[in-house]
Amino acid sequence: MKQDIQNIDYEWLVKPTGDPFVDAGGYALEEFSHYYPDANILELIDKVASIYVDRWEGKINPFFLNSKITQPAFKGNKKKTETYRYFQALINNDDGIEGYCRVTGKKGNVFIGGRDNFVLSGSSTFSNFHHEFQNGIMISKEVIIRCFFLPLACEQLQGRISLLNSSNPEVTAFFAKLVCKRNMEALKNNMSTSVLKSKTSSTSTALFRFVDEVLNAKSIHFDNEGQCDLRMYLFTNFGASPDLQVLSLPFPVWHFYRFVMKGKYRDNWHDFVSRYYRSKGCICISANEYKISVGKNVQTVAENEFQYWDNSIYKSLINGKSILSFILDYSKENEFEFNIVKVYSIKIRKMKKETIEKIEQMADFIINSNNDRGIGKAITKLNAVTSSFLLRRYVLNNIVKPYYDGGYNEAIVTVKDYVDYLFPDSDSWKEMRDVLLIAIYEKLHKLKKKVEIEDNEQEIEV
Repeated sequence: MKQDIQNIDYEWLVKPTGDPFVDAGGYALEEFSHYYPDANILELIDKVASIYVDRWEGKINPFFLNSKITQPAFKGNKKKTETYRYFQALINNDDGIEGYCRVTGKKGNVFIGGRDNFVLSGSSTFSNFHHEFQNGIMISKEVIIRCFFLPLACEQLQGRISLLNSSNPEVTAFFAKLVCKRNMEALKNNMSTSVLKSKTSSTSTALFRFVDEVLNAKSIHFDNEGQCDLRMYLFTNFGASPDLQVLSLPFPVWHFYRFVMKGKYRDNWHDFVSRYYRSKGCICISANEYKISVGKNVQTVAENEFQYWDNSIYKSLINGKSILSFILDYSKENEFEFNIVKVYSIKIRKMKKETIEKIEQMADFIINSNNDRGIGKAITKLNAVTSSFLLRRYVLNNIVKPYYDGGYNEAIVTVKDYVDYLFPDSDSWKEMRDVLLIAIYEKLHKLKKKVEIEDNEQEIEV
């Protein structure tokens, strides 16, 4: 970008502010300027206005209400000329007053930010909402310019606009520039008539597909302790019903996902997750293939398509729900790395490390002290456990007592183990039971054993 206009603080056109919309707009401006390196800021504004008007037919209403481009009174080129005139006056400090920008904190000329130039702000109708009964949020010209480029950093998802933001500015910049590149590529190929549409209609799947992009990016490096989270803003500023939803992928989930996507566990995790994509009429054939009914025909769907469907595992991770029951179902027929269960249980479900170690010890005892028929009976009894009380009875009658009768020198479960690690509260019993069953199945897979398990239609004495 040519910096030949004197009234602009160019540093604040791209510098992080902490406002997700302003930051994304700044990164989009930076990426867009690479396509026109000899253009100054007014020329870049004119070029992006041409995209909004000529290619997108002014369809940026979800961002700006009654702006120069979305104003119904302006038609065709009038939208572009009015936009150029507005920004020219802005850069010349027309109608500016001295103050502090509410976004950057910088002192200088500030201007009214309303729904026509700043996403999800109030307007003069809500002047009592703003400081000192002002007609809008008072912001610098650099912030308003950045917001104008925001549509290039966004996608359409579920009828709203989606924007990605992270506590790591490097990740935020990566997302904004990546989406801007995709918007520009679609424009180049004459395939763009509006803001880019997401390949998925699922917010949770979209978040994880974006995380994949980050983890595969060689330009971004994470240390083991470096905290990073991800937020998706789903919003619209359109008409009388502006709306905002915020979905979060917190650091523990980010950390866990990075762990399972490492080379050692990647294939096992991928095979597991691939079983839980959902779409109307679909049937999972294998980890890499689904079949779906379309009218009277049945079509095979490959991974490059179904990876954008809704996924029960991703949804549970985003919503803070346990995936141990899914892992248990999968483990019955497929080997699943128990280290993944350990990390998930400790980092996400907040189990104690000692709890996992004790569960593994109990699983070893069940496998080593029983023949195949006895192991099958142990699993059948565990499947019949439906309360904390029944699980306690199972541990005492089927593990503690037989271990004691076996003449071992030390107890397999001490009072401290029982109170502090296995049953610290009445709500943790189901996850403990699931982890114990997963550990048993994992050991059976490694031993290449197949045992007979009875159904649980009748109540079983544990």
